[in-house]
Amino acid sequence: MDFRELTYITAVADNHSVTEAAKQLYISQPSLSYIISKVEEDLGVKLFDRKTNPITLTYAGERYVKTARQILVMKDNLRRELSDIGHGKKGRINIGIPTERAGYMLPKVIGAFREIYPNIKIYLQESRSEEIINNLMNDKIAFCVLPGGRSHLPPGVNVEYIYTEKLYLVAGKGMITDDMIIRPGTADTIPEVDFNKLNVFPFIIMKRGQYIRRKVEDIFRRFDFIPKEIMEVSSCLSATQLASAGLGITIVPERAIEPLRNAGFEVFNYSDESDSWDVNIVYKEGVYLDDAERTLIRTMRDVFARYQGIKPDTMV
Repeated sequence: MDFRELTYITAVADNHSVTEAAKQLYISQPSLSYIISKVEEDLGVKLFDRKTNPITLTYAGERYVKTARQILVMKDNLRRELSDIGHGKKGRINIGIPTERAGYMLPKVIGAFREIYPNIKIYLQESRSEEIINNLMNDKIAFCVLPGGRSHLPPGVNVEYIYTEKLYLVAGKGMITDDMIIRPGTADTIPEVDFNKLNVFPFIIMKRGQYIRRKVEDIFRRFDFIPKEIMEVSSCLSATQLASAGLGITIVPERAIEPLRNAGFEVFNYSDESDSWDVNIVYKEGVYLDDAERTLIRTMRDVFARYQGIKPDTMV
């Protein structure tokens, strides 16, 4: 049993397919099938039930893969520690981050990070929150950047705070009339809209699998609100642009407002206590984060300490 075999078996387990795993591993399907058969022969047990479609792990296979993941994490931890000993001059960081958040956050921190570690490469796995968490628990990434607290995360993870991000309601200019306003805005505050009067508009929300979708559904329940019509999109930026065009209203985090501040929309609070969420670093318990990874996290925290809510003069 060697690290290559451990990696190959876990890849087949993750993909539920020898063919797909072989593509991922850049080896031929017959070669991978031979390696699996050889491992099973050496161990004297079947690791996969090939009668099912897709193939599944046997009980012995489940035990093998669970232990294999632990061994591979220990191997990776050792590599990271040795990298630190070598002053981290070269290496790579594998992180998971929602697609739009990557475009918003990373350009703000990469320059400062590369001044310290110019030869460290950053590999991104951009996806929806649910898939990112799955990749984290399967040890495909070292850590991830996600909004929200512990309640939506699996057990066995550590959470480190980066910054707080507020949520706002966005509407096209003139859509929200005076009779819908509870509290007008001032030079220092954003106006507050009566949420219960908003069911005359279509509501633009994210597709399932994104944390913002669950957050908005919680807001609906809190106000006992039933939207007139729902339009689903994959992007908070798209939702903001569609709202700006008058096709509906939406609730988005401030990161979706900042890049489009001149698009002609209006921004509102929708309760006397503004909704927000914490943006966090999430990583598995027992995983060693090397000095380069820790530096990237510190850089994020330092940079985004300055991003704590939009100002009224940037809302249109």
